[in-house]
Amino acid sequence: MENRRYEENDAQVLGMSVDSAATQKAFAASIGGLPYPLLADFHPKGEVSSLLGIYNDERGTTRRAVIIIDKEGIIRFKQVFDRGLPDPKEILEELLKL
Repeated sequence: MENRRYEENDAQVLGMSVDSAATQKAFAASIGGLPYPLLADFHPKGEVSSLLGIYNDERGTTRRAVIIIDKEGIIRFKQVFDRGLPDPKEILEELLKL
């Protein structure tokens, strides 16, 4: 539902972690699904996350984050969630600001 609205605004919303794709799939299923894809920065571990500034070197994990990228591939919004989950409606509001 919201994902279509994201695309209508020429943007793609992505979630990313260093967890495997199987772990991410289980996580998404445990919360009833997510309206955006999750990227697995699994191997080499944390390479992309480091470039985005969301890799935690001490823990060897990526901080939970939502990143909005426009159709030109430019990151327009990035938010890290140390606790809790992102609200898809809040993400859509960020898109509408573009």
